Amino acid sequence: MSTTFAKNRPWAKFGLTALLLLVAGLLLSPATSHDNLDRLPGALLLSASASFDQAVLHFTLLPRLTMALLVGAALGFAGTLVQQVLRNPLAAPTTLGVAAGAQLVLGLVMLLAPGLLLWREAWAMAGGLGALGLVLMMGARRGFDPLTLTLCGLIVSLYLGAINTVILLFNQEQLAGLFIWGAGELSQNDWASTLSLIPRLLLASGIVLVLWRPLQALDLGTEGVRSLGLSPGTIRTLALALAVYLTALTVSHVGVVGFIGLAAPAIVRMLGARTLRQRLLASALTGALLCLVADGLAQQLTLAFGHLLFPTGAATALIGGPILLWVLTRNRLMSPPSRQDVVMASSRRKFSRAGVVGLTILTLLSLVVTLTLGPTWQGWQWTLPGGETAILAMRVPRMTTALLAGALLAGAGVIVQRLTRNPMASPELLGISTGAAMGMVLLVLTVGNGNRALQILAGGLGGTLVLLALLALSRRSEFSPQRLLLGGIAVSALLDAGIRMVLAMGDAQAVTLLNWLSGSTWLSGQTDALALIILTPVLALLALLASRWLDLMPLGDSAARSLGLPLAPVRLLLLLLAAVMTAAATLVVGPLSFVGLMAPHLARLLGYQKALPQLLAAFIIGSLLMLWADWLARSLVYPYELPAGLVATLIGGGYFLFRMYRTPG
Repeated sequence: MSTTFAKNRPWAKFGLTALLLLVAGLLLSPATSHDNLDRLPGALLLSASASFDQAVLHFTLLPRLTMALLVGAALGFAGTLVQQVLRNPLAAPTTLGVAAGAQLVLGLVMLLAPGLLLWREAWAMAGGLGALGLVLMMGARRGFDPLTLTLCGLIVSLYLGAINTVILLFNQEQLAGLFIWGAGELSQNDWASTLSLIPRLLLASGIVLVLWRPLQALDLGTEGVRSLGLSPGTIRTLALALAVYLTALTVSHVGVVGFIGLAAPAIVRMLGARTLRQRLLASALTGALLCLVADGLAQQLTLAFGHLLFPTGAATALIGGPILLWVLTRNRLMSPPSRQDVVMASSRRKFSRAGVVGLTILTLLSLVVTLTLGPTWQGWQWTLPGGETAILAMRVPRMTTALLAGALLAGAGVIVQRLTRNPMASPELLGISTGAAMGMVLLVLTVGNGNRALQILAGGLGGTLVLLALLALSRRSEFSPQRLLLGGIAVSALLDAGIRMVLAMGDAQAVTLLNWLSGSTWLSGQTDALALIILTPVLALLALLASRWLDLMPLGDSAARSLGLPLAPVRLLLLLLAAVMTAAATLVVGPLSFVGLMAPHLARLLGYQKALPQLLAAFIIGSLLMLWADWLARSLVYPYELPAGLVATLIGGGYFLFRMYRTPG
């Protein structure tokens, strides 16, 4: 009997979790409130004599409750599917750019041809599937390798998201509804959407369950799948198409509800589900209940604060984030990916000191060009020293902050990727940037924009609190890389919920925050530049001194220990260094979401494999990327300006996708 209980214990824990979520969801949902329970029989079988309250329950509250269950189940199902294909616990349906693609197409249709919004579902589906097609086109050159698909999906998502943000910045009034839609809104006026969703979701889910054996074979790796006579590329393509179809269906009906696809699979796996079929079914149920609780919470918050609309997607992170953090503190994580899964194919070029010297010379030339050349009221002209000193005085501080912030984020990216042995990791995944952003949001909501000192203080406090939370979360696991990443994502998603709620207001404060969150450099002054001039050399030197540790970390825990590396202290010091570098850059130019991911990859593609040369090359590449991004941001639409972080995303993302497509597997 004790053996049977031990075998069933994971399902007992899962059952208890599901029951608690169900009770919480029913208590929070207005559809199952005490008053509406009495009206429920009449609302289900609505007659001509039904009351107004029964009609409201029938046409709005019950369809919304059903939609929450369907959306959550679909996203949980799709999240498990994506994680199985990509073999990465950080993967989710939104990793493939589906939501960003759907939002981009809908925004363009709303601007250029509003009458075509009658086919909103078709446009959203086209955008989501178009993003997937771009990812698959990039991955085809490498045989649909899981790592390649993950990286390309992440870059496509960032790239399309940058375009979305640019469109929103220049069309706030026309696209105010996209702020709300982008955060996930489940409001319903009838049963049409629900009834159209049910058969499609059932069909896609049925196909996945029929194909679960070939999907399970992906655990054997590419060679193992081929030894069984199966095509790994075909299986991955079909599975990803089904996952994106499920995600695009939900996006087209209710907008972006993205956290469930990450939280539900992680929770059920850490609660004990092991086989693919168990994880698929348990993730669908967990996702449905998570979405039910989140939607109930969103409705209660909207009722409590009548002047604000709290989107369900934002509330989902408020629910899923703490749950994921709670599970992380009480369960062991899945095994980290093997080393061959995280090594990105790169150029075969050997390290060359001449290459670093060449990059340095290129940086100096770029400094001269970006400082002296640019548009003015008299048109494009060279501004030489001794000429328009006022123009140079405005350009120098922001160029300095852009240059040094790019270097800091690039160095932090190298540390995080080597520390976690995961090339899709970036400084933003640790949650430090989001913590700093949340500090800025709270400052704007409480005392307004404030002065620069208050902004830096608020951002620094937010980043520090997140860092302390991560340290407390991962201390018992010797700062395990997987626990750090999942904990950082959970904290980021939790804080991002509050940020998206503010953006959903669509007022002037939201636009100001959106500018800063996109990586604006025009707020930078002499104080910011001086602070980075002092901090950057010190932090860069510490990173270079830690290069031997960074060479050993990707070898794995056993190899690092055998070479005399004390894992827990080293991980703690590297984490602190990466966090300080990220926070220093974030506080002056905003939470840039791209340089820390791209610069290490570009350095590796240029042939810099070991930690020391990769750090040196990444410092220079990150600086170059942000320097030219800042120049383009102030030049492309003069006298207006674009956020430099968005421009960096467009530059680096395009180059990265081009290299991934041109480089054969």
